[in-house]
Amino acid sequence: MTRLMEQAIERLRAVPESEQEQLARFLLNELEEDSRWSASTAAHADALRRLANQVLAEDEQGATEPLDPDAL
Repeated sequence: MTRLMEQAIERLRAVPESEQEQLARFLLNELEEDSRWSASTAAHADALRRLANQVLAEDEQGATEPLDPDAL
C-alpha cells in the first residue's frame, strides 16, 4: 500500500463510523465502475479506434465545428 493511501486510511479512522461506511461504499463503487470501464474499453478498442480516426479525419478536412461550451 502506498504511503498516501496509508495517510488517507489513518485520517478515515478519525471519521465517525457512519461516514466511514458512506466513504467505503463510495470508494468500492468507484473501483467497480473503473473496472467496468476498463473492461468495456478493452472489449471495444477497435471500434473506439475507428471512431477516433474518423473524427480526426473529419477535423482535418474541416468538417467539424469548434465546440462552444456556452451553447451546451
